[in-house]
Amino acid sequence: MGERCALLLQGPSSPFFSHLGDALEARGARVLRLHLSPGDALFWRRGGGRSYRGSFDDWPRYVADFMAREGVTDLVLLGDNRPLHRPAVDRAKATGVRVHHVELGYVRPDWLTVEPDGGGAAAPFPTDWAAIEALAARGELPQERRLYRSSFAAYAAMDVAWNLTNLALSWATHPGYRRHQTWHPLAEYGGFLWKMLRARRDRTHAAAVWEAWAADDAPLFLFPLQLRTDFQIRAHGPDPDLRETAKAVVRSFALHAPPSARLLVKEHPMDNGLTPWRRLLRGVAARHGAEARVEAIDGGDLSVLLGRAAGLVTVNSTVGLSALRRGVPVKLLGRAIFDREGLVDPQPLDAFWHAPRPPEPGRADTFLKALAWTSLVRGNFDGTGAAEGAANLAERILAPRRHP
Repeated sequence: MGERCALLLQGPSSPFFSHLGDALEARGARVLRLHLSPGDALFWRRGGGRSYRGSFDDWPRYVADFMAREGVTDLVLLGDNRPLHRPAVDRAKATGVRVHHVELGYVRPDWLTVEPDGGGAAAPFPTDWAAIEALAARGELPQERRLYRSSFAAYAAMDVAWNLTNLALSWATHPGYRRHQTWHPLAEYGGFLWKMLRARRDRTHAAAVWEAWAADDAPLFLFPLQLRTDFQIRAHGPDPDLRETAKAVVRSFALHAPPSARLLVKEHPMDNGLTPWRRLLRGVAARHGAEARVEAIDGGDLSVLLGRAAGLVTVNSTVGLSALRRGVPVKLLGRAIFDREGLVDPQPLDAFWHAPRPPEPGRADTFLKALAWTSLVRGNFDGTGAAEGAANLAERILAPRRHP
């Protein structure tokens, strides 16, 4: 095979893609970077970077010509559905350029995911259990154990710097740039500030609910919320608006769950606080006479909650995998890579509340071993796990483990 040439587009709002570029180059690859926004350039600490300063409409033709002219063999990015990423992915696939989707790991903490040819629900992972078992025979069960130190404050500061740089300069320097977030960054930061101010109250409320509900043996169902901005919701959920999906879940529970059952909705730890989830969902429950049996909390230890759960409902969160490996029945509402026979409950949601079906014995471990072998590497996007994560990703990008 000739020289490998990797083109990196947008990654995390941190210097991680610079580390990845170093790791790829150290292994013999030529590395290029196209900055799609001024924030991208802010965290690029090496050579090979160029800025796209054309229009949004001209981007598909430009990136196709760029890849052909430079001899790009590999395209690496985070978020394949971002406005400027989607055309690049399509052009790469049409011309035989390998596409590598990088994300936080399906297993947490301190795992990263790298997938060829499709990310998340679009990943070309086998559906046949014989093929999954063959892959599992090569892998090991990934451990949910923290290995690296990281700072949430430092990562948040980098995110703020990336967004504010884009807000201040992109109109002049990168006119084709389009934000992939649904919220304006300043609105999000205001929401996070308000959330910080009421954090103690929210933690107290979550602890009180859990103390009261964990004490009895009533069936307890969990519904961990994802982020409304998540492309796994917008592209692979039953409704692009998570509020509508969440209201439908509460309505189904109120109308069809046993009278003794309870539903605990857990907000995502990174929710920006701009959606009044508790008021919204308890309002739906109240309209159907189930307010006393539905609660929404911002806090709580997920591993403890799963230990008490009779079942878990999710759109397509990786929490579903954590539940499955503990034998908790999972009802999937959207498309996910772990939507496999013998893993998730195939019943309609209305029936799930009465007789949730757990995964078949051994299937969750088999699936996770196969997923680990094909898609997971140890590392993180920041902190002490960044260098090792970049090295592990570079190895996998240059020698991808494709599915049979």
